[in-house]
Amino acid sequence: MNKKVTIKDVAEAAGVCKATVSYVLNDRKDQKISEETKKKVWQVVNMLGYRPNAFAQNMRTAVARQMFGVYLPSDLNALERAMCLDFLEELIAVAREEDANIVLLPSVPERVNTADAIVTFFLTREQFFALGESNFIPILSVDCRIDDALFFEIAPDYAALRAQADAHFQAPYRYVCIPPRDETLKKEIEGAFENVTFVRGLSDLASIPEGNCFITQTVLFEALSGRKDVFCPDGLERRTAERAAACIRLALSHEPCKQHIFKVS
Repeated sequence: MNKKVTIKDVAEAAGVCKATVSYVLNDRKDQKISEETKKKVWQVVNMLGYRPNAFAQNMRTAVARQMFGVYLPSDLNALERAMCLDFLEELIAVAREEDANIVLLPSVPERVNTADAIVTFFLTREQFFALGESNFIPILSVDCRIDDALFFEIAPDYAALRAQADAHFQAPYRYVCIPPRDETLKKEIEGAFENVTFVRGLSDLASIPEGNCFITQTVLFEALSGRKDVFCPDGLERRTAERAAACIRLALSHEPCKQHIFKVS
């Protein structure tokens, strides 16, 4: 049986005294506590799953149905929007199977009160942390390197994907993809594949050279469906959505987890 988390546990993890934790949780205006300390306390409260007694009693009497918030960039072009919708469609299907709901959040980094957890997709690292600064519910990243143990992150396993492409073609090919906005992931792609073509908009589709093409995004596969030299492994968006849902469940359970970075292929 899991040990009940106490206010002492929160205080020790946050590096503050128990009184400070109590002041933050009760929003005491008469106490001078820095915003940085408040954020740290709330992050630890969420991470450890601490619930004051009155809150826990109210939760036990409620019928819980999880709500997953989805946060996307506001400045998507047509091709990027189609790619995001492919992922969103799979996440909705997975959530439905788990009796959870999906809500699309406004694309501004503000406090979210309509979801139990947030799935971000196709953000930059700066955009992710801007959202994280305003929220203390679980937030996970898809297609952006975060490198912070407070957050789960999910991205393609480019080494494993290259192995699939090598086995399929057994000949030269190029990897064609809509580039992530995260610069670290772009470098991972360029390091994994010898020949890469980034498709940044619809106008780039016509300029993709003839020859073997490896694709992992459904929208590009459909756009190039008339070509016979294209290979796209099935179900990558689905597996990514399933992993995102699994990470949300784990985050909301507040069970300890040493792994926070997941690669999908």
